[in-house]
Amino acid sequence: MKSIYLSDPALEGDRIRVTDEEHHHLQVSRTVEDEDVEVFDGRGGVWAAQVVSFNKRETVLRVVEFRRVEKRGPELLLGLSLIKSSAFELALEKVVEVGVASIIPVIANRSNAAPPRRSDRWQRVVVEAAKQSKRYHLPSIESVMRFDDVLSIPAVTKIVFAERDGGPLKSALAGAPALFLVGPEGGWTDADMDAARHRGFHPVSLGDGILRAETAAITGAALIRYELEQVL
Repeated sequence: MKSIYLSDPALEGDRIRVTDEEHHHLQVSRTVEDEDVEVFDGRGGVWAAQVVSFNKRETVLRVVEFRRVEKRGPELLLGLSLIKSSAFELALEKVVEVGVASIIPVIANRSNAAPPRRSDRWQRVVVEAAKQSKRYHLPSIESVMRFDDVLSIPAVTKIVFAERDGGPLKSALAGAPALFLVGPEGGWTDADMDAARHRGFHPVSLGDGILRAETAAITGAALIRYELEQVL
């Protein structure tokens, strides 16, 4: 079933009018009359609907049922250092699919990339990933933060993934919310690691290889979610 994201669906009786990008999405995916679709607002509200009509400017849906979906799984917060745009967006897409609740772009000492001039691009990546994976609660994308400020975010579990001198994951898990940090392409500096340890972060290894930042973010998110789901 196709999913449509509308942050604030405007109901006219039992009708919803879909325009702009989501209307275009229905057009290119060859939606037909009487097809079942669903509309979600990113906050757990989901409307089951059928296509009534469509033209060049809008698609009209008839609402069949409304339901509210509660948040599921442990709360995961990802602090991802700024890396090249294509890699950051890949990580963003996949961690949304895994179920990360919040993404914090981080300026680390070795960050060699800048945030995009148009932040709505990241939001579109999040929305498309949520539609694909049926994540009815959109994760938040926080403002870009400096590394030292990210260390002050409160969390029950605090992890910094490190390419050297990292310990096992399980012993670093204390519950949710879990905040985990992934470094830039050049890795963390010694000063970064010392500051993180001082603020209660546990260095964790993802194996004996050197992973790209986007790979570490995706793998780390999946492993943390899996392990916490076993105990929560």
